[in-house]
Amino acid sequence: MQWIIWLISLVWIAFGSLAILYTEQTREFYGKYTRQIGRVPLGAVAAVVGVLLIVAARGSVQAGIIAALGVLALVKGILIIWNPKGVYEQSVQWFMVVASDQTYRFMGIVSLILGTALFSWA
Repeated sequence: MQWIIWLISLVWIAFGSLAILYTEQTREFYGKYTRQIGRVPLGAVAAVVGVLLIVAARGSVQAGIIAALGVLALVKGILIIWNPKGVYEQSVQWFMVVASDQTYRFMGIVSLILGTALFSWA
C-alpha cells in the first residue's frame, strides 16, 4: 500500500511546485479543470483519495496523521458532492477570482510540505 501514498504525495508535490512557480498558469488550468469535470466527479475523486489514504495508512510510519488526512479528504469529497448552501460554487469562485497570487503560492508551499512529509512517512 506504500505505492498509493507515494503516488498521492507525488501529485501533491507536483501541484505545490506548479502553484509556486507557475501561479497564473495553475489558476487557469484549475479553472478549466473544474468547469470541464464538474462538481460530482471532483467530489468522488476527493472521497476516493480519502478512502485510499485511510486504507494505506496502516502500513506507514505515521499512520494516525495519514489516516487523519484521509478523513479530511473524505469529508471534503462528501461536502463537494452534497454541496450544502452552494459551498462548492463559493469556494471555486473564491479560488478562481478572489484569491491572490500570494495565496496560491502559500497553498503551493503547504501542498509541497505535506506531499514531502507524506512521501517520507510511507
